[in-house]
Amino acid sequence: MCFDWGGTLMSEQGPVDTPMGLWPQVQALPGAAEALALLAGRLPLAIATNATVSRRPMIELALRRVGLGRHFADIFCFTELGHRKNEPEFWDAVERRLGVPRERIAMVGDSLDHDVRAPRRFGVQAVWLNPAGAAATDGDELPIVADLPAFARWVILAS
Repeated sequence: MCFDWGGTLMSEQGPVDTPMGLWPQVQALPGAAEALALLAGRLPLAIATNATVSRRPMIELALRRVGLGRHFADIFCFTELGHRKNEPEFWDAVERRLGVPRERIAMVGDSLDHDVRAPRRFGVQAVWLNPAGAAATDGDELPIVADLPAFARWVILAS
């Protein structure tokens, strides 16, 4: 199970040119801690992010600062892989390091394009975190959740 980082688990309200781990204040988004606690131990959890300012150590630091770091088996980031979620090489790395076939990897995130459509093009299951209830413009039939705890409960029921 891969989670997007900024905008899904963590607030992006901070200096855009500074790694999040160094921000004066970092904040987990509502429901993130609850969802991760529900899923902990049930399946491996990972971060999949296109972040360009924060390298892996800064992502880990930001997650630790809000108490979420212990939940993740791995972090896949653009700054480490050199590829974004809209490139097959990103998902090749995820598949290889997790040791899980791509069709058994799930991604949840707040960006319809980066977190849902892009991974789906490469065979990854993807769910759109859409708390505002926005409509997908192209008529895609996508799995949509309004909040992360609802997503976690959905995963638990499906497994």
